[in-house]
This record gives sequence, structure tokens and C-alpha cells, in this order.
Amino acid sequence: MFSRKKYKSQAALEFLTTYAWAFLVILITIGALYYFGIFDFGKFLPQECSFTSQFQCIDFTFIGDEIRLKLLNNIGERIMVTSFDVTNDVVDTLSCVNPALPFDWAVGTEADFVFTGCQGGAFIVTERTEAKINFVYYAVDTSSQPRHSVSGKISAVVNEP
Repeated sequence: MFSRKKYKSQAALEFLTTYAWAFLVILITIGALYYFGIFDFGKFLPQECSFTSQFQCIDFTFIGDEIRLKLLNNIGERIMVTSFDVTNDVVDTLSCVNPALPFDWAVGTEADFVFTGCQGGAFIVTERTEAKINFVYYAVDTSSQPRHSVSGKISAVVNEP
């Protein structure tokens, strides 16, 4: 009887070992697929640019170390842009050299903004990244000229120069 019990436990141990090896192979396979980017669904998301309705995003691109942005002034009056701020939510935040300021922007016209020297913030060629762009402006024809702040977001892949 003693020997029969020994063989029973050996069969159970061999059964569990076989399934442990199979489970280990499955884990290694899933890890390899993840490592090579098969499960990176972010690359299938569309590129987007979103600002308020007063400033319509016409075109945008991340190329090399630049962010290029074309906005339309739908606010209904001539404005003066006084400051820009480009950032994102990454630990090492994105920083760029801002375009020349102050910028006089007529009603209903498109303006091209180019932020150069972008670095940090996961701004890596061929990788998807996000940039939050904030700018401050005032209406030129308003007597008190209160400052207004506008925020927008661009999510795109950084292209090679």
C-alpha cells in the first residue's frame, strides 16, 4: 500500500509540472509579444488637435524637435498674444522655444506657430506624444484689455525631420 501511494503522488506531481511548463511558455510568449509592441494599441489611435471653438485648429505636426501649429482666430476681434506655454504630463516635462511675442492676430485669419528646440517630455522621433499648449491674449480694441487664457492639446506621432 505504501508504494501505491508513492506512485499516486508522483503522477500528480508530474501532472502539475507539465502544466507549469506550459503556463511558463505562455507567459514568455505574451511577454515577447508585449516587448515587440504587438499590444501597443496607442499607435492605432488617430492624431488629434483640440482647442476651444474660438481658435480652430487647422493643421498640426510634430517633426524632429519642432511643433508646428496652424490656428484660426474665430474670436471676433483683433487680439494680441502675449505668452505661450508648452508642456505635458510626463515626469520630465516637455519644453520648447516659443515663437516671437507679442503676436498681433487679426480677426478671421490663420496664424502659423512654430515651437522649436522641443526636448524632454517623451518627445521622441517615431513615438506618440502629447503637448498641452496654453497661451494668454487680450483684445486690442477693448479699453481695459483683460488677459484671457486658452488651452489646447495636440496628440500625435513625432515624425522624422
